Order: sequence, then structure tokens, then C-alpha cells
Amino acid sequence: MKKRHFLSPMVTKAVAGLVFGCALLVLPARAEAQTAPPPAPAPAPSGGGGLGQGFGDAGQLVISGEDFLGFTKVNNEGWQFTVQPAADYFVIPSVSAGVVAAFIMRGADDKEELIGARGGYNLNVTENLGAWAKVGIAFDHRSLPGINNTTASFSTTWITLNLPILYHILPHLFAGIGPFYNLKIAGDGNTGFGFNSVVGGWF
Repeated sequence: MKKRHFLSPMVTKAVAGLVFGCALLVLPARAEAQTAPPPAPAPAPSGGGGLGQGFGDAGQLVISGEDFLGFTKVNNEGWQFTVQPAADYFVIPSVSAGVVAAFIMRGADDKEELIGARGGYNLNVTENLGAWAKVGIAFDHRSLPGINNTTASFSTTWITLNLPILYHILPHLFAGIGPFYNLKIAGDGNTGFGFNSVVGGWF
């Protein structure tokens, strides 16, 4: 009968301990890898990505011209120059607050100024089309030549309603047209209604 080597029990225990230790290290790592949740998907870009689908996001500033910048001359009559800029800010998605001003000259001595404040709600219908309803209040003052070299002055306060249908020509650029209604609540002028145009950009 052969005599067993005296190192055999020690070698066996060492190998068994090494295997057991490796198992303790590897098993938790494999369990963690199997139970780790999948990475969260990347957030979708704000506004959808269409030409006009980003219009109306919170924090946007819109600069526009209503009735554009115009100059009119009629034969045997005077001329008229009009500029009507506006600025609106979307305080929350689709809801805006803004101001509008206008300056009109009809000849050298007939001048009209308007200033107003308004709130609006925008609805994007398709990639290119949308509607931006606005309601506000405006004050208008007009001065023109009177009798015997005097100056006549008129002032009017209106509740303003405006519903332009917007077409987004390019990203951040739109043009539109729609009905308006100016309801007189005080002053010398009259209630008015019709259609007006708008062109603008948003940032």
C-alpha cells in the first residue's frame, strides 16, 4: 500500500477555498447584471420636429407684424403709412401673453397711435397649419387737422378679438390671415371688423 503525500490534504483545501471564493465573487456580479433595469430611453425632442409643431412651447418669444409694413398712395388723395409690430411670449405650452403697437400716418398731419395687451391660445393642427386665437384690450388715439387751423383729437378703447390661421412656411417662420373684431367699449370711434394678415418668427 502506497503512502499518501502529506501535502495532499492542504492542497485540496486550498484549491477548494479558491474555487469557493471565486464563486462568491462571480455569482453576485452575474445576479446584478441579470437584474439591472434597462437604460431609460432618450427623451423625445420638444415640439415634435415638424415645421410648425414646435410653435407654442413654453418659453418661446414671437415677434410679428400685423397688417405688415404698408404704404398706400391713392390718386388725387393723400398717402397712408402703417406699421404694427407685436411681441408675444408663451408662458406655458400653447398659452401666450403679449403686447401690440401701431403707428399710422395719413398725410403729414393725420396721425394715429395704438397700444394694446392681449392673451392667446395656439393650436397646431398639422405640420404646417395652426390657429392662434388672441383676445385683448387696445387704446387708440388719432389727431388730424380741424377747422380754422385747429387739431381734432379722437380716442377709442376696444376689446380686440383676432383669429389668424397660420401657415408655417419654414421652421420658425410663419404667415397667416384671419378675421378680427374690435368692440368699442369707450371713446369716440366705432366697433370694427374684417380680416387682417400677420407674418412673424419665433425663437
